[in-house]
Amino acid sequence: MSPTPCRVGLASIDITPPVGIFLAGYAARETPSDGIYGRLRATCVAIADADAEPLLLVTIEWLGFYDRTDDARQRITARTGVPSTRIVLTGTHTHCGPALRREMDARRHGALDEDYIERTLEAVAAAAATALAEMQPARLRAGTGWCGISASRRRPDGQGGVQFKPSLDAPHDHQVSLLAVESAAGELRHVLFSYACHPTSTGAITQIGGDYPSFACQYVERQHPGVTAAFFQGCAGDQKVDARDAAGDGYRPLTVDEVRTRGEALGQAVICELAAANLREIHGPLHMAQEIVTLTTDVPADEELRRHQQAPEGYVRAWAQHHLDLRAAGQEAAHTFDFEVQALRWGTDLALITLAGEMSVEYALRNRRQLGGQFTDVWTLGYANNMVGYVPVRRQIAEGGYEVIDNNRRLLYTGPFSADSEDRIHAAVDRCLGVTRTR
Repeated sequence: MSPTPCRVGLASIDITPPVGIFLAGYAARETPSDGIYGRLRATCVAIADADAEPLLLVTIEWLGFYDRTDDARQRITARTGVPSTRIVLTGTHTHCGPALRREMDARRHGALDEDYIERTLEAVAAAAATALAEMQPARLRAGTGWCGISASRRRPDGQGGVQFKPSLDAPHDHQVSLLAVESAAGELRHVLFSYACHPTSTGAITQIGGDYPSFACQYVERQHPGVTAAFFQGCAGDQKVDARDAAGDGYRPLTVDEVRTRGEALGQAVICELAAANLREIHGPLHMAQEIVTLTTDVPADEELRRHQQAPEGYVRAWAQHHLDLRAAGQEAAHTFDFEVQALRWGTDLALITLAGEMSVEYALRNRRQLGGQFTDVWTLGYANNMVGYVPVRRQIAEGGYEVIDNNRRLLYTGPFSADSEDRIHAAVDRCLGVTRTR
């Protein structure tokens, strides 16, 4: 089978914020940035085939787009004419990028640097227009490699719960997925790749940088001069760089040089797969669909809230008091959320799924297991569009832990996402792909 005619364009821009901006990702980091260990960038990829209008994939070295999603899409649509439903916005989720969330980051740091954010969103829209204008005939080839820099951060405690510690005894994913974009003559032009791992390697330092994904891209580009590499974050909600402390019982922050080493290990995995002779040709036609799923969070009883007023953790006491105050005023906190699912499929060769949250790795593993009989390659990306926070799978809810309840309380949500969230999301994925998955 010959590949469906395809055109691809790419534009990459520097979006490094000014030193002095507050950084996002750590509640305990209270001082602004004081340096740069690596410049940040955004990359826009335009893709079209003979039968479909173009779509845009954007990856940015930010925590994510969050509540800037609508603004970013409107600017891109105004510049390009591409409808919002065909625009995918993802973040690499570096924790050394700018504070940008209107509610959470502003609550922590005060006024945000709106001038920088507006300039960047406008620059991303311009880059999207450039990517569209520079689309050229291309062929796509996919591959999968292996990289072992990550592990689960939900170590079973032997009593039905979890500890925030590195573990290979909990689900994890070492697969590297890549898409080589070649000219019609077979010359490598771009490399898109994905891995599932939190970019929190350095801890809460105050220097701007892109963590291991940035170093991985740089490594690939050094090995292939003239080629642009773009990283897309996987389902890394419960995955972290496996940097164990001296006792092997917890995490230690890595130096920037150590982070570079981890990133280059990922880059080497990409290079090895590119050099292999088994990259798979991607055929069309290209199809894209979107669905908004309603997710709910559990609502605590008054008795539970009053009990948590005595919790040792300040954020838990604040969460309980917040909801009790709302109820005393005759109000109820919102506990429904719009969760966006997008899915791209190239015939039966590749399914690329994007989910609007910090997804447990088991979402990707389940998609790969249950859809692998219908698609040769299955990618699942998290950190897409207007993210709702951590979304665990049903199995994890009883375990509790940071990704299930602790972060939701920091967000002042009513409780953990409901147990049916996992099945609701997978059902929407199936509808977007037009398939019925095997169980």
